[in-house]
Amino acid sequence: MMRVGLFKPVHVKTLASQEKRMLLTPRKLVQRKMLDVDADLRGTLRNFGLKVGVVGKAGFEARIRELVEGLPRLAAIVEPLLTIRRVMRQEFTRLHKMLLDVVRHDPVCRRLMTAPDVGAVVALTYRATVDQPQRFVHSRAVGAHVGLTPRRHQSGEIDYDAASPSPATPCCARCSTRLRRSCSPRAGVGPGSGPVWHNLMLGSTVRSCNTRHQSALCHYQQCRS
Repeated sequence: MMRVGLFKPVHVKTLASQEKRMLLTPRKLVQRKMLDVDADLRGTLRNFGLKVGVVGKAGFEARIRELVEGLPRLAAIVEPLLTIRRVMRQEFTRLHKMLLDVVRHDPVCRRLMTAPDVGAVVALTYRATVDQPQRFVHSRAVGAHVGLTPRRHQSGEIDYDAASPSPATPCCARCSTRLRRSCSPRAGVGPGSGPVWHNLMLGSTVRSCNTRHQSALCHYQQCRS
């Protein structure tokens, strides 16, 4: 197969990119498990008529202890879960601090964070996904790689844009969604406020409007002549 060329080249991520991915994956895992523990405590206590209600992360443990006060069997059951949740919060804070330290010393991530709605997690995810920009022949191929470009479906007389291709990882999917949102005009805050435009989006829109205006003017002059 190698002699006749029946193979597809595969990009191997660099060690630096794999280390970034290794930092992102455990952080997301711990965060997801923390939410699972909170949801399990809420759902389990609701069976006994105990409603947690709206409470912040810091006051969640105190609220649980308040609900199970006077119920020794329930208190003995939820105590290990509260301990696990407390330890996971501490370790999640450590992982998040490590992530912020990496982003702080990465000039590419800091440049990506100049776009609105793009934080440290999204910037580092995009950095780890692209890895080496020179492996993409065209810049538009990067959008298709992370799921920002719709798939083209053509068959006979049928020609339409299908759904976006599935990104490589769920983390990359969230990253592409946030980048797509950051590159679009956002609604302003408050009554009567118009859309808030990103500088890159505004520049491309102005250039597009100027081009359309020039084309319409040339067409009008040709019709008159």
